[in-house]
Amino acid sequence: MSITSYEYEERAFLSEDDFLRVKKYLDRAATKTELDNKKSYFFVLPDRNLSVAVSKAKSVIKYKSGQITKGNGFEEHEFPFDSTSLTDVIGLLSSLLEIEPQYSEQFRINYYLDNKIEIALKYTETWGFHIEIEKVYQAKNEKDLETSKKLAQKDVENVAKLLDVKLITSDDIENFTKECEAGINRGKFSPDDFRTKHGFLFGF
Repeated sequence: MSITSYEYEERAFLSEDDFLRVKKYLDRAATKTELDNKKSYFFVLPDRNLSVAVSKAKSVIKYKSGQITKGNGFEEHEFPFDSTSLTDVIGLLSSLLEIEPQYSEQFRINYYLDNKIEIALKYTETWGFHIEIEKVYQAKNEKDLETSKKLAQKDVENVAKLLDVKLITSDDIENFTKECEAGINRGKFSPDDFRTKHGFLFGF
């Protein structure tokens, strides 16, 4: 019997001060920390999430069976590729999907907690300072899936309370999506300006 992996993930917008506060706490509390700065290409689809991400650690095509604006607990798959093939991968996906990707430079630190929670502390020009809290879970049938999802949700929400961050609501996402469509970025720093001010925290 096959077991499928799913990801329960929540996000929170952060102020610059909250970002520094949370980072200070996670630097002490995490069992493992890794720099994971990425260059990402997002193919915006109506009901799926497909992206290409390149970092020093790996290059992957990432697929989620849903959109962050439409629920949580999606099936997820990653397909690695050689970074030298990036242009070909982008070209192939653009041709197949008949859309061009959105580009984002992502400054990111991954933190791993002893309860198997992964936290990504991030900055992008579009999202600004923000945090992602996620837990991967597995299920072999529908009943197991619902139980595992609820447990993962509880763990993620408990970590958000511990960090004193407000998780993004569906209304927040709706407003943020409208801002994006209007070309309004939450981040006040361009990638170059961010590297100048906070790049040392991200290995630059």
